[in-house]
Amino acid sequence: MKLAIHNGKDNASWNLLFMKICDDKGIPYVLLDCYSNDIINKLKTNGITHLIFCFSLYSYSASLFAKSIINSVEKMGIRVFPGFNENWFFEDKVAQKYLLESIDADIVKCWVFYNKNDALTFLKECNYPLVAKLRKGAGSHNVKLLKNYSEARQYTRKMFGKGINPSPGYFADFGNRSSILLKKRNSSLILKAIRSLPTKVIDAQKRKKRFHNEKGYVYFQEYLPGNTNDLRITVVRKRAWGFFRNVRKNDFRASGSGMIDYDTDIPLEVVRKSFDFAERIKARSIAFDYVKDREMNYRIVEICYGFVGDAVYNAKGYWDDRLIFHRGHYRPEECILEDFLGS
Repeated sequence: MKLAIHNGKDNASWNLLFMKICDDKGIPYVLLDCYSNDIINKLKTNGITHLIFCFSLYSYSASLFAKSIINSVEKMGIRVFPGFNENWFFEDKVAQKYLLESIDADIVKCWVFYNKNDALTFLKECNYPLVAKLRKGAGSHNVKLLKNYSEARQYTRKMFGKGINPSPGYFADFGNRSSILLKKRNSSLILKAIRSLPTKVIDAQKRKKRFHNEKGYVYFQEYLPGNTNDLRITVVRKRAWGFFRNVRKNDFRASGSGMIDYDTDIPLEVVRKSFDFAERIKARSIAFDYVKDREMNYRIVEICYGFVGDAVYNAKGYWDDRLIFHRGHYRPEECILEDFLGS
């Protein structure tokens, strides 16, 4: 076995964390730039058997090339994380709709249209409010509540016109970021955030200019009132962690709020279904976001291979696939690496 890890230019937090875990555990690895022209040859000449290449689609290079590189490498017989079964629907809510429908998962009702007139016909007949989303976006970015037909028509005309840039500006959730830092009451973190503000604003503007506008489609989800939180279930092979995330004040979105509830009991039926859905998708790492419908049944809103590891680590423990609870704090990234290298 010979492990390579992408050099960290994309989603550095996960790539760098896997490096640290390997260093701590004495696991040898080599660093490779997966965007280099001769990456395939480098993998061959180095005799690589396992590759970790975590990425974020808020990186322009990753949005264009990461999946193509990873999925080509898998064709060579090299084991990759995230592999095809984890990455092909990553940060693509339209792809997730088709995938979840294909495995008969419990999902929130959603509609996608590729023709403006079809979309406008639907909007004249549907119930409001309605949730509109771009394919790309995490932490509640690019999610909009359309309160009436007039707002929905304006949004639809824009999406079938000049479109909407999917890359958020730095101030898109600045208030939420600030509230999380203030809650931690860590003066050094707050000072560090203030000092880095000019650089982050400039970087965000540069990133926004690189991305093309999303257009030529609309994606809508049913708005389910009364949800003061959502339920995040994270599955890593035969382990599942769960916690609730509270909705922001004067908002309907919980993702990215940072307001996590580890004390409310998790419904085991949802944990069981999450194991089942993960198995059907064949994903080794996947997070499910659930909300309640009007009949109080849990429905999936979105899925993703990547997540904030600290939020999972702080849970009180995990369930195995027999729904036996194992109390304690476990690093999901360590579990991913253990499964990845051992399987």
